[in-house]
Amino acid sequence: MRQLGLCCLAWISLIASAMAQTVLPDVRLNALVLQGIDLDWQGKHLQADSLFQETIREFPNHPAGYVYRAGVMQSKAMDQEMQVDEARFDSLIRLAKEKAKGLLERDGEAKWGHFFLGTADGYDSYARVYRGDWLSGALRGIASVSSFKDAIRLDSSMYDAYGGVGAFNYWRSRKTEYFNWIPFIGDARPEAFAFLKKTIDRGLYNRYTALSMLAAIYDDAGLHDKALECSRAGLERYPANQVFLWALATAWQKLGNSREAANAYERLLRAFAAEKENNRYNEIVCRLNLSRFKLELGDTLQVRENLVDILKFHKADFPVHLQSRAQEKLDQAKELLRKGLDGHSFTE
Repeated sequence: MRQLGLCCLAWISLIASAMAQTVLPDVRLNALVLQGIDLDWQGKHLQADSLFQETIREFPNHPAGYVYRAGVMQSKAMDQEMQVDEARFDSLIRLAKEKAKGLLERDGEAKWGHFFLGTADGYDSYARVYRGDWLSGALRGIASVSSFKDAIRLDSSMYDAYGGVGAFNYWRSRKTEYFNWIPFIGDARPEAFAFLKKTIDRGLYNRYTALSMLAAIYDDAGLHDKALECSRAGLERYPANQVFLWALATAWQKLGNSREAANAYERLLRAFAAEKENNRYNEIVCRLNLSRFKLELGDTLQVRENLVDILKFHKADFPVHLQSRAQEKLDQAKELLRKGLDGHSFTE
């Protein structure tokens, strides 16, 4: 049955992608990758990892299984505010890049080699920035964009490669906006939006990654209504996805709609409750944010219930890397409760 499902998915993906972009040439590999990505966005990280391990067994010389296993590690860490096993993550990235470089030497496969090099360096860039190694992270980001551009140069229908270039260009321009009048720097943000939309509209593998990045970029640019549209589009396909739920809550918050923001945080709490692994940090952040909006709506009973739930925890209940941040949230909950729910807001 599972084999039949993969074959059907492969056939559907080939039909859809015929109107979209170049796809992985092996039907079985393409089906495994698409199903694994789908499971990861559903928050089924263990199942996604298992599928990508199967991908490595069946295609040991292809980078896809290695790079997407690293991606699953990263998305799981983001969902659960946990630290990535650096040794295992770095090993998967190294293997992915080795296999991707091997594709550069094969006829017709070079574009995929560049694409997976770009993907691996993109994951690596984020991981290094998260660790606090900003310089190495920036250098990996530049390498990632260079590889994606090489893939596009070889085949302009590699639509999944455009999103990475677009996101990098936006943040590069955002950080140098006061110098955009200088020749050769310029403002690449208009092109950045167009590139991300190209991946969203016509990509296959990075469509929802690009959608989540565009939501974050719209929010940064003050276009909160557009961030809301992106979040809703993501949740239509993945209704319990935490990335899109956080983006939804943030957009409603920035738009000043307390009721909808509260609803979004309640959806997040339900998503946390469904997790088998949960260190509870995101839960207490969510409950504090929810308390703010419930207070504005006059629901003081639920505010008190949320604060009491938060204060059941202690600093030592959290992983070491989260203890100081958790203590700040616990202190905020105590202060809000002590002041008799006087309207103080504590959001992250």
